[in-house]
Amino acid sequence: MNTLFGPLDRKYCDYFYLLSIMGFVLLVVLLVSSLLVGITKRKGVDFYMQSISIALGYAIFYFQNRLLYSMCAGTMN
Repeated sequence: MNTLFGPLDRKYCDYFYLLSIMGFVLLVVLLVSSLLVGITKRKGVDFYMQSISIALGYAIFYFQNRLLYSMCAGTMN
């Protein structure tokens, strides 16, 4: 039972670090591309609201993985 649900080795902390980098990059790409498309295609408020709601999901993904990495790295000291 402990092998399935027990704590993992500390080498897995890097997994959360990579996921947080990926989440931040995706968030920036989404915001920049949404802004460029919105300005050049003269999109309405509904387009920006959809973009913000999607960006919120990426922001939560980034924050969650950064928090998990911080917790994991904190146990290494």
